[in-house]
Amino acid sequence: MKLYRPANGTEGDLFMEHFCYRCVYEDENNGCPIRMLTFITEKEEENYPNQWRYDENDKPRCIAFTQRLSDL
Repeated sequence: MKLYRPANGTEGDLFMEHFCYRCVYEDENNGCPIRMLTFITEKEEENYPNQWRYDENDKPRCIAFTQRLSDL
């Protein structure tokens, strides 16, 4: 498993727009705990979220992503 971390702010914004901001786990007051952990830990650290990873096609994804019904 290869963990994913955006290379820059633009890449991070695109990733979060595609996954985080449309996900049931994104709390409007606190944000997603997975996303928050990626901001405060390095990919090499033990507690970096393993939900952000590359898939079998080498595309970044969040395996916890569950789209909100209102965004379908």
